[in-house]
Amino acid sequence: MSSCLAETGVAVIGGDSRQVMVAEALSEEAAWVKVWGLSGAKPSSRLFYADSLEEAVMNTGVVVLPISGVDKTGKVRTNCSELQIVIDQDFFSQLEPHTLIVTGILSTPLRSAAERFNQQVLEFAELDEIAIPNAIPTAEGAIQLAMEHTEFTIDNSVCLTLGYGRVARALTQRLLCLGAQVVIAARNQKQRQEAAEIGCRAVPLSRLAVEIKGADLVFNTIPAPVLTAEMINEGAEANPDLLLIDLASAPGGIDLAAAKKRGLKAFLASGLPGKVAPQTAGKILASSLPSLIKKALSKKRV
Repeated sequence: MSSCLAETGVAVIGGDSRQVMVAEALSEEAAWVKVWGLSGAKPSSRLFYADSLEEAVMNTGVVVLPISGVDKTGKVRTNCSELQIVIDQDFFSQLEPHTLIVTGILSTPLRSAAERFNQQVLEFAELDEIAIPNAIPTAEGAIQLAMEHTEFTIDNSVCLTLGYGRVARALTQRLLCLGAQVVIAARNQKQRQEAAEIGCRAVPLSRLAVEIKGADLVFNTIPAPVLTAEMINEGAEANPDLLLIDLASAPGGIDLAAAKKRGLKAFLASGLPGKVAPQTAGKILASSLPSLIKKALSKKRV
């Protein structure tokens, strides 16, 4: 694999309008870009549409999959309704050794398969260059979702937010500006102190069972089971209009089945940037991925 993007062919596989912007940005810096399972990209002297997945990845040094990665059945999201793309362990055998696989997140079995064929994996969804700016459309999308599914205002509502990372910080700032009473439940004492300094009431996660009883809205940002069926049942008894929105990556942190069983509105709100602000989300990826790829290509292999 060449250590220079300008000398490297790139295959862009699947995705949506965000991936279109990525393909076009890469075509300005890579030797060439071949696209498969993605419509809307403008062909140029260095950007081509492939006729098959096999053709797309032939002789490429970089394969770019969507930020959503590959789902548990191996499917890759695509904006071509008539096409289904499946990535399995055999897929990696088609690639040249030392190919760079670029995606938001890759499952452990697929990562192991890539490494078995001596390929490099770059997962970018949680890198600061992507995750920090992406937190803004995620926060705005969460508030939009809350407004669409409640009959009360954000103003003066009690918003219980689980965790205080990138997304929670962006969300909290906006909720406070809308007049919400924000309660932050987090394990980390420094995070709780930070939240308290900007006007939140901050509590340890151990108080979650108590705090949910007084909440109107719950936003989870912790990617681990934290809001159990028992807690949800207690919260439903206190507030049958309680709305639960899970913003965390898999496996999420809210027992959505328990919530729905109690008749509560509950949503797994994944991929919000691409849904509510695809242009902004696409610009974030298109402006950051080329430099991340160049950095990964330049790393010396052990």
